[in-house]
Amino acid sequence: MKNLIYFIISLFLLNACSNSGKFEITGTIGNSENKELKFSELLVNGTQEIKTLKLDKTGDFKFKSSTQIPRFYQLSLSSNNFVTLLITPGEKIKIKAASNNLSNAEIKGSEGSLQVQKLNNRLVEAKKELNNIVKKIGQTEEPETIEKLNDEYAYIVDNLRDSSIAFIVSNLNSMASIVALYQKFDEENYILYKNRDLQYIKIVSENLGKTYPESAHVKALLADYGNLMKRYNQIKTNIELNKLMAQNKVTSYPEIYLPNAQGDSISLNSVGSKYILVNFWASWSEESIKRNLELKDVYKKYHTKGFEIYQVSLDTKIENWQRAVNFDQLPWINVIDLDGRTSYYAKIYNVKTLPTSYLINPEGEIVTINPSVEQLNSTFEYALK
Repeated sequence: MKNLIYFIISLFLLNACSNSGKFEITGTIGNSENKELKFSELLVNGTQEIKTLKLDKTGDFKFKSSTQIPRFYQLSLSSNNFVTLLITPGEKIKIKAASNNLSNAEIKGSEGSLQVQKLNNRLVEAKKELNNIVKKIGQTEEPETIEKLNDEYAYIVDNLRDSSIAFIVSNLNSMASIVALYQKFDEENYILYKNRDLQYIKIVSENLGKTYPESAHVKALLADYGNLMKRYNQIKTNIELNKLMAQNKVTSYPEIYLPNAQGDSISLNSVGSKYILVNFWASWSEESIKRNLELKDVYKKYHTKGFEIYQVSLDTKIENWQRAVNFDQLPWINVIDLDGRTSYYAKIYNVKTLPTSYLINPEGEIVTINPSVEQLNSTFEYALK
């Protein structure tokens, strides 16, 4: 008899465990007859479609799936008409929406999904306000009006940043915090844009790393934290260089005078090109090697039009430097400072990570620090015709 009871209990527990990860989404989308509703999982690098339903005149739908951890999903009628969901195991979610605006769907039964929706809709509204301000600035030449509009712009940006921080601090163990960390105003600018905001990335990654260590999104966040720290250090480098230049009233770039492979010293000031990219690197730096290969195409395209690269190696062994230059066939000016990381020139240019580069314009001004290949191409497309 006891054995039978233990068997029944074990069977019950096994069944309970197998069902614990199941979730269900039901709902209605108005005016959606003959439209296809896709249910997909949002992965770290793209989406994976789970199922597609063709809606009838009622607009009713139902999706079932399972997961053992919170995951991001998406219901979509098109690439720009969707609602993002953060689903936890066991949830029964109900959704009611109009076919022309899934992002404003009425969501019940999923706290994480409501959090993500709130974050996304808040960002959309802020973008509208910012775009309106930018439009107004373009329509006036009155300095006082422009200053006032700039203040309004800054207020919206800072207010959105503050609310993101408040959300993160209140939801450290929610995967929705990842959304708050990575939201942007545009392709270039994050809502959390200040250097000290990296502390929130650290806090969230540590908390979620303990709570959901198996999540691909959490793993990506933990991996990205290291990259973000590099970016933070580079921002500090840029700021310190600008302060250094301001303190010393530097109106042009500092001179560099170093030997090439033949032992002839080459002066940076002697380079007569319109645009010069001063690039500090080393053969032992994988990022430097990758950067060199990216620059080769830009150099080939614009060198004859007035673009030159003055590359300073911080290798301490000439043979390693020459081997790398020859192996990758680097065609620009290559010089070396055998003092390596203690290089005087590296200190003058405030180099703390490799590679580090500075773009100098025809007026002898440093106009960009660590420009991307896209930025170089964009600059030269009109400047070096």
